[in-house]
Amino acid sequence: MRQAGWVLLLAATVAAGGCATVSEGRFANPSPFTDTDAGTVEQVARRVLMELRFEPVIPAKSKGHIETQPLTGASWFEFWRKDTIGRVQVAESSLHTVRRRAMVTVSPKDGGSQVFVQVIKERAAAPGTMPTSFGYALSQHNVESTNLMRQDALEETDYVWVRTGRDPLLEQYILEQIHLALQ
Repeated sequence: MRQAGWVLLLAATVAAGGCATVSEGRFANPSPFTDTDAGTVEQVARRVLMELRFEPVIPAKSKGHIETQPLTGASWFEFWRKDTIGRVQVAESSLHTVRRRAMVTVSPKDGGSQVFVQVIKERAAAPGTMPTSFGYALSQHNVESTNLMRQDALEETDYVWVRTGRDPLLEQYILEQIHLALQ
C-alpha cells in the first residue's frame, strides 16, 4: 500500500509539472508580420499577455511598447496557469519565489510590423541569511541554545530580487499565441 502511495505521488508530481512545452527558437524574435499593421499586433499582444495574467503598466512608455507588472510564477498546484512553461520552470517556481516581467515591442516594418518579446525572470533572495561559516551553520541547529521568540519580535527581512536572466520558453509561448491569434 505504501508503494502505491509513492507511485501516485510521483504520477501527480509529473502531471502537475505540465506537459506544455514550447521548443526554444521556433519563432524568430523579433518576429515579422508582413500583412498585419502594428496597431493590430499590439492589441493582440496585449490580449495574450492579459490572458497569461500579466498586468500591463499604464501608461505605456511609448506607442508600441507594452511592459507588465511582475507576476509571481505558477507552482505545481496551479496547473491551470500558463505563465510558467516546462517542468523545470514549474519546479523552480515551486521551490523559490520567482517572478517574471514581460516586455513586448511592436514596430512597423516594410508595410507590416514586427514584434519583439522579452521576459525577464527574477528570484527573491534574503540578504544576510546565509551562514558565514561551517561552525555557525551547525550552531543554528543546537537545541540547547534555541530561544523561543514571539512572532511580533521577529525582524522584518528586506528581500531583494536577483535577476536570473531571460525566460526563452515563455517568450516563445507568447510569440506562438500571437501568431495563432493573427492567423
